[in-house]
Amino acid sequence: MRCPALQKMRSLKDILALAKKRAGNKRLVLAAADTEEGLKCVRDAHQRGLIQPILVGDRQRVTRLCRSLKLLLAGVEIVDEPDPQQAAAKAVAMCREGDADILMKGNVHTAVILRAILDRDSGLGQGGLLSNTTVFESPREQRLMFMADPAVNINPDVTRKVEMIRNAVWVANRLGFARPKVAVLAPIEEVNVEDMPATADAALIAKMGEAGQIAAADIAGPYALDVAVNRQAAKCKHVEGPVAGRADILLCPDLNSAAILYKALIHLAGREVANAMTGVKTKTPLVMSSRSDSSLTKLYTMALAVVLVGEEE
Repeated sequence: MRCPALQKMRSLKDILALAKKRAGNKRLVLAAADTEEGLKCVRDAHQRGLIQPILVGDRQRVTRLCRSLKLLLAGVEIVDEPDPQQAAAKAVAMCREGDADILMKGNVHTAVILRAILDRDSGLGQGGLLSNTTVFESPREQRLMFMADPAVNINPDVTRKVEMIRNAVWVANRLGFARPKVAVLAPIEEVNVEDMPATADAALIAKMGEAGQIAAADIAGPYALDVAVNRQAAKCKHVEGPVAGRADILLCPDLNSAAILYKALIHLAGREVANAMTGVKTKTPLVMSSRSDSSLTKLYTMALAVVLVGEEE
């Protein structure tokens, strides 16, 4: 099913508004739900009519926490499973079998739930790279931008970077970006294979984009960050093309640089963000927010998941 044509989203509030229109009865399953933090997020999304919660965890503790948080239990399914690893497996199984639409990590280690998601026999994956795409409002302009990957892929090679681009383009398409502009980031615009291998990766990926090997996007690189997002900087450096100074998607060289940019956006630029972890063929949206993320970022992340539910390649 292709995403119907829609107006390009310009803010995180636009995503929230679109999610409210599409929400219906989207079922979000919280794995290892005996967590105050996770239940608060679910409560806020439920009260806004975004999701119908399914809680998998220690029933007694979950019930007690729900009451203390004033999360109404009428119509909320609770699956009793005290063991976090088994709770993760059961939540993944519900998504795989069509009993839930969105998977959210609760009181369970990220590595544990990722193992359940990626299990070849019982998980959600049927091939394809799992990666995180962060959606944020530009600090310079009134528009949305995307970046990858501050959460999953530590030191990706060219093949993985191409898959990360495809995942980010997939997310951008669903927010009205028909042909997003992708900047493959590096420290400089020149290729320096020996000292800066990221520049060589970026040049190769840009060539693949020019050859049509990566569909539905304009791709350029290597670009330093200023050239990617600032038209005046691109002009000063004599860098031309549709992506120069106009990038929608920023592909970082590795997790180190992506995580630094992510934290800089939040803690220096004061941006809220939304995160989409996608890539498995089923396209089940995964909500795996950091403990340090604000409640608003977590709400936007769940709204983005609602928008992405049911959208297939």
